[in-house]
Amino acid sequence: MKEPAPKTIYLKDYKVPNFLIETIHLTFDLHDTATKVTTKMKIKKNSDSKEGNDLLLNGEELKFVSAEVSGKVLDSSQYDLQEDTLTILNAPDSFELVINNEIDPTANTALDGLYKSGDIFCTQNEPEGFRRITYFMDRPDVMAKFTTKIIADKKLFPTLLSNGNLVGEGDLDNGRHWVEWEDPFLKPAYLYALVAGDLGMIQDTYTTMNNRKIDLRIYCDKGNESRCFHAMESLNKSMKWDEDTFGLEYDLDIYMIVAVDSFNMGAMENKGLNIFNSVYVLANPETATDDNFLGIESVVGHEYFHNWTGNRITCRDWFQLTLKEGLTVFRDQEFSSDLNDRTVQRIQDVARLRGHQFVEDAGPNAHPIKPDHYMEINNFYTATIYEKGAEVIRMIRTFLGRDGFRKGMDKYFELFDGQAVTTEDFLHAMSVANDNLELTQFKNWYKQAGTPEVTVNWEYKEGSILLTVEQNTPATPNQPVKEAYHFPLGVALLEKDGSSVLKLDLASENGEQPQLDNGVLHIRKKKETFSIKANEGALPSLNRGFTAPIKLIVPYTTEDYLFLMANESDAFNRYEATQVLAKKMIDDILEGREVDSRYFESFELLLNDKNLPAGIKALCLSTPSLTILLQAKEVLEVHKVDKARSELRALIATKLESSIINLYQSLVNELKEYNLDGDSIAKRSLKNTLLGYISKMDSQKTLVFDQFEQANNMTDEISAFSIICNLDDQRTPVAIDKFYKKWKGDTLVIQKWLSALSSSSLDSTYDKVQELEKDAVFNWNVPNLVRSVYWAFSSNKVQFHHESGRGYELVADKIIKLDSINPQIASRIVTSFNDYKRMPSRAQALMKTQLEKIVDHKGISKNVYERADNVLNS
Repeated sequence: MKEPAPKTIYLKDYKVPNFLIETIHLTFDLHDTATKVTTKMKIKKNSDSKEGNDLLLNGEELKFVSAEVSGKVLDSSQYDLQEDTLTILNAPDSFELVINNEIDPTANTALDGLYKSGDIFCTQNEPEGFRRITYFMDRPDVMAKFTTKIIADKKLFPTLLSNGNLVGEGDLDNGRHWVEWEDPFLKPAYLYALVAGDLGMIQDTYTTMNNRKIDLRIYCDKGNESRCFHAMESLNKSMKWDEDTFGLEYDLDIYMIVAVDSFNMGAMENKGLNIFNSVYVLANPETATDDNFLGIESVVGHEYFHNWTGNRITCRDWFQLTLKEGLTVFRDQEFSSDLNDRTVQRIQDVARLRGHQFVEDAGPNAHPIKPDHYMEINNFYTATIYEKGAEVIRMIRTFLGRDGFRKGMDKYFELFDGQAVTTEDFLHAMSVANDNLELTQFKNWYKQAGTPEVTVNWEYKEGSILLTVEQNTPATPNQPVKEAYHFPLGVALLEKDGSSVLKLDLASENGEQPQLDNGVLHIRKKKETFSIKANEGALPSLNRGFTAPIKLIVPYTTEDYLFLMANESDAFNRYEATQVLAKKMIDDILEGREVDSRYFESFELLLNDKNLPAGIKALCLSTPSLTILLQAKEVLEVHKVDKARSELRALIATKLESSIINLYQSLVNELKEYNLDGDSIAKRSLKNTLLGYISKMDSQKTLVFDQFEQANNMTDEISAFSIICNLDDQRTPVAIDKFYKKWKGDTLVIQKWLSALSSSSLDSTYDKVQELEKDAVFNWNVPNLVRSVYWAFSSNKVQFHHESGRGYELVADKIIKLDSINPQIASRIVTSFNDYKRMPSRAQALMKTQLEKIVDHKGISKNVYERADNVLNS
């Protein structure tokens, strides 16, 4: 980067705001390229601040018109206007500030602040988008009551929405009209929202536990109304679940969701007016997969649950982001677990954690769930903040139990409702509600990066098993030395006959009384040993249910894993045994050893186990992803590992062809009629897992094309199509063309088509993605489309890491191009280079050239610079 490096922001430098904004009244006169914004604010000096009376307001990409203090227009000597700030010099202790400015929503391709998604005006203000609307103290600890008046052309924009309750509306001259919305609750600017458009709508009501009727509305592009009903059903379930589980009732008279196509994130919890990426609202069986339906349910729940954990209580500063996101992810995971199969949900949540967050924790952009510095806060909307943050909350719940956790949540709302707080405040509430539970050491989870590696060994001695637990967390950027964590470790014993001993009788070796709650050990030291009464040969079952986000290192033999696959009473650990054993078989292939025949025998037993639920069976029969397999390697020889993985899958398909085909065909017959119930979803998942193995059978491959042709739902159609995209077969181009012609008019489905093609392991993918970029369905200004092509390609390890380096060059060039349009999305694609230091030397040299090109590019954003520079210099 030729310019000076962007400024780093530090948690230690936090100061309370020197002024507080009590109320804000916004008036928007909407225009595509010249929207006029008038902002009236009642402001007073903050008695807790020791700073002076210069009021600094943030503002970006704004055209300043004028400012008034208590009715007097300011001249240029009374304010200081810079590119990204407006400072009112020597402001009074109490006053009304009026600011007039203009913005250009059409030119706002970064999709922060007020912008156009197609013909719809909409906003995205988290974390710092409000400063692109007007000048404001754009920080989460400045909370005000918002009122909004919107003026627009009535024919073009008959629907005008904002936060809170509708308090006024009327017609104006020249075909224009106005509405006014008032939100009675204090909120920071990042929760502000505005929408204007000619929208379709579905409507429902929800009666709360206190018999209040809430008006529920979902808005979308006209013609898509019939695809909103699952989202509405999910909203009703979310409201009921939060009342039943946490006693939390909705607090406004109306709850609105708006679906838009151009959106940087999944959804946004703006108070009373959620704005959603359309992929998390619109669904029917013909266009949406089972995963889409479940994803909608989860995201609708997540954003609704934010009403209390994020909106009513928000973050003091952005370093506290996991306070709302980790907690709310935990809540949405529990919601999905209660509505669906809890074990499947847990396995899938952990798979996402390992596939994304463990990788992040081991890379150059590793950071704690509560970072202590950043250049660009948008770069910290990460798997660490969200998924690892949720696991930290889950550990607290494990320590406290369900009742204790509920008491802690009640205390949290009692103490901090309506405030902007910190993670320490949350832990304080949990502690005081539960007999002052000691959580000092537990705070290491908030301040340390990295995934703990926990080695467990055992030996038998005089009727007991001595269990030694040793924890070590590898160094991460800026944190070479780690303190010991306090975490729960679920433990049981499996007897030789396969029975489980869940209630353990234990005493520590050193005479201290260990803490054991419901089969969960409290681990606090770098190394400690526990003595458990046990029969000779009993096998420890460890980290049951994945009680802690750790990497477990145990001396299990192949025989032990085979025993666990057949006898483990903890469903998560049974799944875990299948995955670890598959890794061992892939390592054998890499080392030139023959795969143990007992593996195929155990695999077939799983296939034919009629007592194993279909959803769990599908997961147990899956092969670890390439990303997961590479985590254990010091040097990432991507293509060798991928080849070995493919070879194992081919061996399974060849040796167990009859059993696989028989089970697949029975599921095809059973699932002729489409249903969206949990049992059908699980069986489709199993059927499509088997289809992946069938694609490895030369004599049966036609079944993949048959399913594609005959599918009566998108789950089956896209599952078959994604497999077909990886087949070097003369029928593949025909299927690609057929899918395109059938669905090119539906942007959500065509995103699946783009992603499947961009994720293909075939060498033709490199040329194909460049063709896709030129197709009429692609648009650089729509994040979903960019993600479907270049995020998918950069995540396609086989082609991104092509030995020629062409994948690195292509992605680097697209990052630079995209950065000038949407820095947030460009920055996320930079993470594909995170493996730089672990690649073979030749690949490192090729990656380095591209990374240097990115950081040295003139005008590169701080979003992209921060991540790329971290990769280069970690």
